[in-house]
Amino acid sequence: MDFLEVFLQELNEKGQEAIKLIKSFIENKDPTSIHEIYRLFHTIKGSASLVGFDKFKQLFHKIEDYFKRQMNGEDVITEDFMLKLLTVVPEVLKKDSDLTDNELEHYIDIIEGRKSPSEAKAYVTTSETIPAELLQELLSNTLSAENSLMREDTQNALREIRLVKQKLVSLLENTFYIKLRQVLANFEVLVMQEAFSNKKKVKFELQIGEERIEKKDSEMLLNMLTHLVRNAIAHGIELPEERTKKGKPEVGKIIIRSYVQGNELFLEIEDDGRGLEFEKIKQKAIEKGLGNLKPEEVIFVPGFSTKDKADETAGRGIGLDVVKNFATARGGDVEVVSATGKGTRFIVHFPIKTFLVRVLVLEADDLRFCIDLQDILEIVSKAEIKDGQLKQKDKLYDITFSCTSPRFAVITKNNKALLVSNLIGIFDGQVSSESYGMIKGFVKNIFVYPLPIISPEQFLKLQKPSEKVRKVLVIDDSVVTRNILGKFLVNFGYTVFEAENGIEGIEVFKKENPDVIVCDVEMPGIDGFETTRRIRELNKDVPIIIFSTLTSEQLSKGLEVGANAYLSKDEPPERLVRLIERFIQ
Repeated sequence: MDFLEVFLQELNEKGQEAIKLIKSFIENKDPTSIHEIYRLFHTIKGSASLVGFDKFKQLFHKIEDYFKRQMNGEDVITEDFMLKLLTVVPEVLKKDSDLTDNELEHYIDIIEGRKSPSEAKAYVTTSETIPAELLQELLSNTLSAENSLMREDTQNALREIRLVKQKLVSLLENTFYIKLRQVLANFEVLVMQEAFSNKKKVKFELQIGEERIEKKDSEMLLNMLTHLVRNAIAHGIELPEERTKKGKPEVGKIIIRSYVQGNELFLEIEDDGRGLEFEKIKQKAIEKGLGNLKPEEVIFVPGFSTKDKADETAGRGIGLDVVKNFATARGGDVEVVSATGKGTRFIVHFPIKTFLVRVLVLEADDLRFCIDLQDILEIVSKAEIKDGQLKQKDKLYDITFSCTSPRFAVITKNNKALLVSNLIGIFDGQVSSESYGMIKGFVKNIFVYPLPIISPEQFLKLQKPSEKVRKVLVIDDSVVTRNILGKFLVNFGYTVFEAENGIEGIEVFKKENPDVIVCDVEMPGIDGFETTRRIRELNKDVPIIIFSTLTSEQLSKGLEVGANAYLSKDEPPERLVRLIERFIQ
């Protein structure tokens, strides 16, 4: 172990000890802890100097000065100052190299009050590196597989390839996913700061397991939880004297807990405050023309607030549309349970994804979809059907899905059966982050277009609606785009018509009268904007989705000529299905 490793280890140990003492000072106002905190920071400063971390030394020298002044009789170590340290120190402990000039200036600005604690993470940068040992292992396994193939030893080659795959999956999962407890590691500091700002006393509990979320969602999740906790402290938790009068402990409580049910992650944010003011919410809803909505629904309407004048945390509704959007965009939802005088609990849930999944790909007439192999009990090649049920090994299974010419039966773990025309095979595929209604997710890397993974509980919804054929017109000069979108949409029961330019698209529209139009912009002849304008002259109501890669100016033009929505070609095609379904419904 070199000097740098020793320093980083000591930095973490001493820093965590200091954080614990700072929290104790805030809670108990114990002045005897000041000298011990000073000693810890003094040690860190000296060690930083020895390993050449000059900016570290300057930062902790600045912090150390405040404690010296306090011990010399000045009253500078306040609760507000300690809260600033609780913001800065945990972020500094994440560093594995010296601070930059900007970082040093940034943290000193926070300590001295020129910047707010909420800006603490502005200059923290983290880099993801792949361990050299893992790269060596992957190379070794790849070479072994290559050599085995040259010797025509296919079994050994397959074994080595599987090892490489397992290690790559583990590596990629660690790259794209993060533990929820890591995301919320410093959340207690936020609660302390908000409680201090609102002159309230709050105990915070984090009941989090080993659940992981996608890293790309972590910042939005943190923002969502911050909205809820700030609202709980500002408008839910009462002042100590008010709580005492109500017979409550003067210290309020906020709990964030997580758990998994099925394939969904649940997050509960609970407080023991005054609860939602239902009558006030109803009255304000009526004033805003939202009287048809329940109070539990209206609080999620964008911009809704029970306050007449907005401020940074005004009203329980501020930011709740962000919470709703976060959940629904990921195929989930949010509910609220509240009791006047007792508190409020928000329940946010959304599907969780694994990076790789093994699926069985099936065909049923012109539908192609897949089922997670873990959801399958048995596959039957010669199915005996009796009174609308599948008979297999003296057991009867309800048939929840069938097709025109069934050749195979798949029995799922919920003891249901579906009849399909063909088994394409078992594949490993990468799971996308999208989910949609009956669909658990989409699996990529098997075919050129993503395949939906159908939940066994939802097979009845997979049956094609007989009362109405849903028609989509795709207008695009790219044959690749038309083919991929066409096959993809057919999997959802749509009848798809294609046109390679605007003029042809208008003629197909007149003939087929589609329910939705998906239109590119850059095409030979008339472009997508002119195509949209002409179709809009023929029909004012048909939904038109611009499917292209546009600048904001071009997007505005598309909406001006009559398009209803825009989706970038950079987005996964499964989002197009959600958009189409929204318009059809």
